[in-house]
Amino acid sequence: MARQLGTNQKGEIEFRKKLYLQQVVGQPIFDSEFDAAGIERILDERMKKTSAQATLLRQRGIPLSPYVEIGAERCQRSLVMENDFGAHGAAVDISYDMLKSCDHYQHVFKQAKCPLRICCDAHNLPFMTDSIPFVFCYETLHHFPDPVSITEEVHRVVARGGYFFFDEEPYRQVLHVNLYRGSKVYSKDALKRTRVRRILDRFFCKMPCNEVEHGIIENHSIPLRLWKEALAYFEEKDVELRVPSSVQSKMFNPPSYFKYVAAFLLGGSISGVCRKLGGDSRKRCEFIENALICPLCREKGKEVPVNREPSLLVCPGCSSTYPITDGVVFLFTHDKLAELYPEMFSLSQAGKKE
Repeated sequence: MARQLGTNQKGEIEFRKKLYLQQVVGQPIFDSEFDAAGIERILDERMKKTSAQATLLRQRGIPLSPYVEIGAERCQRSLVMENDFGAHGAAVDISYDMLKSCDHYQHVFKQAKCPLRICCDAHNLPFMTDSIPFVFCYETLHHFPDPVSITEEVHRVVARGGYFFFDEEPYRQVLHVNLYRGSKVYSKDALKRTRVRRILDRFFCKMPCNEVEHGIIENHSIPLRLWKEALAYFEEKDVELRVPSSVQSKMFNPPSYFKYVAAFLLGGSISGVCRKLGGDSRKRCEFIENALICPLCREKGKEVPVNREPSLLVCPGCSSTYPITDGVVFLFTHDKLAELYPEMFSLSQAGKKE
């Protein structure tokens, strides 16, 4: 299965850092990206949607705590989980700057509590196997060459009987030809398009993205075949295909073959709730902090819980130390931390010597 390259991960980190400087610090860097006020409006909409969806999930009897959000960015959705639903969990992202910005948006949206923030690699989640009852993500899985390696890792950490919820992921549009280049996907110009222009762009336009220019993967052409492979780890699946023209279809066992074919050809977004079979796992954690493990030991086939100290986490098994900066915990293997965050690697080595 394909995995992100280090260049892709570094692209994520550098691009998100520039977004932080523009949208939090106020430095004008991108003409085509939102400023502080613009992104706050977007985040407010996302938080309202998350609240509505989490309400429906809870009504279905799905436990919301402890949780892990993958690709949490500014942690706006985790803020909803913490403050609207009394849940406590971990917001995970590869971007330190995005996770750090949670303090800013916690103040902007007047939220009392914030999640545990963990900067790590989604290919090596620092959580015990069968420990987390609820894992979720939005607009995240398409940032990888294919989603299979991530859903496999998600399935590992989800507790037996637990759930994985995902939304706003694209799948391949068969009926599409790139005839012209349009406005960037996430930009002020894209929001100004008329309805007719949006329809034309959907079938004939190649819309560029700032993220791609920085080396970030934007895989909007994941075929349904690959999505089915990615979700095959979960024994129970309720997955919806949505086309912007209001066509909806189930991906598995669709009641209408016509709607499924229409959704297959027209492309759109995919979302779903997947359940891992089994009763309550003995490893299932009541508190998210108790699920944290040493990523270096995990890479070697062992799951060793880490201990919390004032400014770092320590592994009692291999004596590795993991720094905590601005409330963000760095839980990478040493090689990956040195590659992506050399300054944090130096801190971890200093902590180890002490």
